[in-house]
Amino acid sequence: MDTKSEDGVLARGSPPVVSTSTLFQSSNADVTFQSSDNVDFRLHKRYLEFATGGFPPANTPSSLGEIVRLSESSTTLEILFQFVYPQRHPSLDKLGFEELLKVAEAAEKYEVFGALTATHLMLREFLHSHSKQVLQFACVHRVAPLVERLAPIMMDTPLSKIKSALILCPSYFVEWSLFREQYLQLSIALAQSRPQHKCDNFNIFTRVVLQKLDKPSNLMMPNLENLFNIRSIGGLENIQVCCATESRKWYHAVRERVAKIPEFTLETMDG
Repeated sequence: MDTKSEDGVLARGSPPVVSTSTLFQSSNADVTFQSSDNVDFRLHKRYLEFATGGFPPANTPSSLGEIVRLSESSTTLEILFQFVYPQRHPSLDKLGFEELLKVAEAAEKYEVFGALTATHLMLREFLHSHSKQVLQFACVHRVAPLVERLAPIMMDTPLSKIKSALILCPSYFVEWSLFREQYLQLSIALAQSRPQHKCDNFNIFTRVVLQKLDKPSNLMMPNLENLFNIRSIGGLENIQVCCATESRKWYHAVRERVAKIPEFTLETMDG
């Protein structure tokens, strides 16, 4: 017989205490799942069959009282299973990144269709703050839209630092590398064909621009205007009209070349 210590903790060897989710405790449920932290979720097979692709069909026989144990926590499953029923889906806005990622991984594992869409959309909020983790997730599960959004954001990240994620999907790795290479080659070309305007201010401006090209993202269209704005360079005084004119000519010439670089897309690829 199990006993409790004075502080109420079960003695060693006692069976774990099992509770039932308050959201999923229907008396006519025909399947019970148990989380890794021993919380039962009583669901209906017909809804699982309709809303997911990772659970057996509704007509799959099961033993009376059988409990299916899952590796996810009750916190994750309680969010996930709310996407199974024909009801308003839960908001994911207040989830931290780690919590959201666990729900996203579970949605992929069990193919919970509504949760797949919702988590993919919410992960976009973390593209800047958790780029590498989102890339890892997107490559593992071949979520092409996330990879497409990450490519320009992570343009300045050396391939050596993200190879382990991209190599999970070789086709993504190839396309990502080719996309980045176009900007790297343009940076090299600009350094080799700098304008030959002789004014001192323009020479200083040219050096500043070329220094910034160590980050290929500075050549992306949203950043070009600032990169080639001679008046944004601190310390330059009495900028002559000829220098301003020459800087604009350089800007337009580079802009024309950047415009020919296609956007990163994986639309035609499996994923």
